[in-house]
Amino acid sequence: MNSTQQSGGVDATLRDFWATRPVRPRSGSKAAGVSAAIARRYGVDPILVRVAFVVLACYGGAGIVLYMLGWLLFPKEAPPLPGQTTPSREPTATWIVVVLVLLLFPSLMWMISSMAVLGLAAGPVALYLLHRNQGDRQVTGTSNPPPQATPTGENTWVYPGAAAEQQTPPAWDPLGAAPFAWDLPEPSEPEPPEPRSRRYRWFNPVALLAAFLAAVVVAGSGAGGAPAAAAGLGVLGAAMVIGAFLHVGRWPILFAVPLAMFALIASFADEYRFNGDLSVGDLRVAPIETTDVLSSYDRTAGTVELDLSDLRISTGQVVETTANVGAGKVLIRVPSTVDVTAHCDAEVGELDCLGRHANGQDLQRSVTDEGPDGLGGGKLVLNAAVGTGNVEVVRD
Repeated sequence: MNSTQQSGGVDATLRDFWATRPVRPRSGSKAAGVSAAIARRYGVDPILVRVAFVVLACYGGAGIVLYMLGWLLFPKEAPPLPGQTTPSREPTATWIVVVLVLLLFPSLMWMISSMAVLGLAAGPVALYLLHRNQGDRQVTGTSNPPPQATPTGENTWVYPGAAAEQQTPPAWDPLGAAPFAWDLPEPSEPEPPEPRSRRYRWFNPVALLAAFLAAVVVAGSGAGGAPAAAAGLGVLGAAMVIGAFLHVGRWPILFAVPLAMFALIASFADEYRFNGDLSVGDLRVAPIETTDVLSSYDRTAGTVELDLSDLRISTGQVVETTANVGAGKVLIRVPSTVDVTAHCDAEVGELDCLGRHANGQDLQRSVTDEGPDGLGGGKLVLNAAVGTGNVEVVRD
């Protein structure tokens, strides 16, 4: 942490971050270079940065939005300006800025109104903490071209900053056979490879054990599969961040990626109320007596077809039932002379609720239809819901 960050707190850290923000490299990137820029700026493994974006993408697409923000805000590495040896910076191309803004605006509006805002906030917080601890690190990975030599005489060139004449032969030419090249810089000894530290060999096994125990504890509390997977994934994510600073192995990624996919699938199942045993397929029933009508008919994926057109319902009797499908179709047929109150819902799809049509997202319709004979006789109260698909409630 540099002295400016220590003395100025959050405001100074943010100003220092913006002034020295990561630069997207011209080479070594997989897409727009955002992950490579962060990794090179703070000296972390680029694979860990890419995995972090993938994991955050599982939370409502937050990782994709954060990557686009980095693409928009991080400058691109450009060739050195005339008379300079260090690479310059250039802003993101105008047409890319326009496309990114058009994509980011609706995405951010949607995320602010959903739980994805938590994943959206996690990225900037992690980057702030990374800059807080690694912000004073010098950027590596750029190569400076050697300074140009200028001729001072026949077969003699002088580099900037070097003396025009050198009487003593350098170490690499003890016989003095090449005086015209004495002004070349002395070759540096190659640095020995950094030995791998084995001080933290225990770290990855302990991290996996802690992630497993966290998932078991949450699952044992009855919270369900999605919270248990999220707890294990959170522990693994924190361990990978710490491991990046300790320079330990990468193989916990092999567990984090499938665990993230499982958490996404489990949260999707919870959202659409896939409780109990997994039920896939078509369910078709046609009860005759009111005692045969169940309180609910459920399918995880498939079709629920409930034919009540021949139901024997007496005057003043009220029968209520529910049909739920996670992905598929709900079709309910009702008698022609029975009073019906229908509540139709669809997260994504199409509704035909006793003649009331709608399609799109977050659809809800409530309709009361007394039939051609008017008010009187028996009554049906229907609740029809689908996660993704169609809902139809029609008269026979």
